[in-house]
Amino acid sequence: MKFSIVLLLLSSFAFAEPGVNADFLVTGGKKFTASTKNVKGKVVLQNGEYVAQGIVVNLKELSSGMGLRDDHMRNKYLDVAKYPEAVLVIGKGKGGTGTGKLKYRGVEKEIKGTYKQLNDKEVEAKFDLNLPDYNISGIRYMGIGVKDTVNVRVVVPLEKGPATAAAPPVKK
Repeated sequence: MKFSIVLLLLSSFAFAEPGVNADFLVTGGKKFTASTKNVKGKVVLQNGEYVAQGIVVNLKELSSGMGLRDDHMRNKYLDVAKYPEAVLVIGKGKGGTGTGKLKYRGVEKEIKGTYKQLNDKEVEAKFDLNLPDYNISGIRYMGIGVKDTVNVRVVVPLEKGPATAAAPPVKK
């Protein structure tokens, strides 16, 4: 038992792996997590600002570890055959907080959240997603329902840009 706790603590200092974890709260105070490692894109740090564009999450590989729940999540509620990806169109952050625009199911909405640089190579962002904003509602199975708000955690690679952006040439 002690060994596993030490391992868990040590692993938090290691490099995280790019991916997405979404925590779904369900009736009765419980939750389940759906995850995927299939995330494309990066964050660029330039002049003290973190900027991300076109980060793509493949929802076809989103998995909670329970086959029937995954089938319902992907095919009935997320409709991944028609909407296979969620895209962070743009995201910007400074001082640990940020805003962005997330596009899914043809809907583009502003999101707000927090972020932190995990190490020299990765950034973690956290934000809440309101499912009805993306036309997803009424998630129920055998009397258990999913709450409208999903807590999302994304880890993406970090690239450092030039320290200063080149000024455009001055026209005379």
